[in-house]
Amino acid sequence: MRPVEALYENGTLKPAKPLNLRQGERVAVIVVRQPEASRWDLARLAALPGEDEDLASQGLDDWTGSLDHEDGG
Repeated sequence: MRPVEALYENGTLKPAKPLNLRQGERVAVIVVRQPEASRWDLARLAALPGEDEDLASQGLDDWTGSLDHEDGG
């Protein structure tokens, strides 16, 4: 098992490099999104003064739900 970088286009995952697999071989895939700078403003997040723990937790719950929705889950 090893991580493989791939690009998703038109419903198909395309590995960035050739894989050492036999033609027609079935594999299991776990998809993990790579962080995108456009989705995060780390400077702004770091500058926020002491957020309330409940508010921060709710924000994480909302963020998780948003990602699940994007993934169709």
